[in-house]
Amino acid sequence: IKVICMQYPVRSIKPLQNILKDTLYYDKITFLSNEEIFKKILKENNYGALFVDQFAGDFGHCTDYGNTLIAQNVAKTLTDLTKND
Repeated sequence: IKVICMQYPVRSIKPLQNILKDTLYYDKITFLSNEEIFKKILKENNYGALFVDQFAGDFGHCTDYGNTLIAQNVAKTLTDLTKND
C-alpha cells in the first residue's frame, strides 16, 4: 500500500510534513505538492481558470481544469512510484 499525502492547491506541503514527522511511518509517505503547479498557472491565467470560488481564502473549489491538474499530478506521482518498485 502506498501512502500519499497531498496538500491543497497553492499551499505548501511543509505543514503536513511537520504534522506527520514524528509518526512511525513518516519515511514511507510520499508527499505530493500542488503548490508550484497552481502558482505557475495563476501567473499565466486568471483565478477563475482554476477555482470557482475562494472558500479557503487563497484557494477554492477547483474548476474542471484545476481538477485535471491535480489528477495529472497524482497520476505522475503514482507512475513514478511504480517505476521505483
